Amino acid sequence: MVVIAKRKASHQVVDAVCGMLRGGGYRVGERLPSEQELGAELGVSRSTVREAVRELTALGVLEIQLGRGTFVRSLRPDLLLRGDSLVEEPNDRIREELLEVRGIVEPEAAALAAIRATDEDIERLRYDVERLAEAAGRGMAPPEDLGFHLDLVRATHNAALWRVSGAIISFYQWDGQLPTEQDAVDHRAIYEAVRDHDPSRARQAMRDHLAGPTVAGHTARPAASAPLTREPGAGA
Repeated sequence: MVVIAKRKASHQVVDAVCGMLRGGGYRVGERLPSEQELGAELGVSRSTVREAVRELTALGVLEIQLGRGTFVRSLRPDLLLRGDSLVEEPNDRIREELLEVRGIVEPEAAALAAIRATDEDIERLRYDVERLAEAAGRGMAPPEDLGFHLDLVRATHNAALWRVSGAIISFYQWDGQLPTEQDAVDHRAIYEAVRDHDPSRARQAMRDHLAGPTVAGHTARPAASAPLTREPGAGA
């Protein structure tokens, strides 16, 4: 059994899963083990496994089916041999540039999601919002924080936008800043606008969120200053 070190655990889980897929252990359409099973095998928490699954979903390697589990979507070599992230060693300039990209992309993605979101998309977003609201007050960092942004882009049903956003989200997983109760409020405002199919409101709600201190704080906060809080009793 390969046990994963604590440092950058979610990225190491990504590498481990890609290695399993490259080794031929799974076929396209096949269901992966549960988060609990993968976490036990790799020596990490379920939260860490969820973060890794979100990244692999953004890359198009895996697919999450609500109520069914996580399935292999693609075994393309260029995906399984991907670089770890958009940037390996972020600095203040990179943070500022990525925030600019998010400011351009995510408000329009929110508006497009409000137009195109299906009932299943809206249910995913509702789940993310509720989980984040529960965790923010406890000082934990569930993958639903980042997952909300990925699921929002997923609701645009634009594959190119999905891939680009996945690369940016990978950086924020590396950075490890904890969500706040205000983030939970912001996410709910965005979700409600998408649920109501109101693109103008969704666009503005996302702009307000990106202008807030948590997201803007990524431009000045050192990556190691706010490590992710692990689940109680987790092995990572």
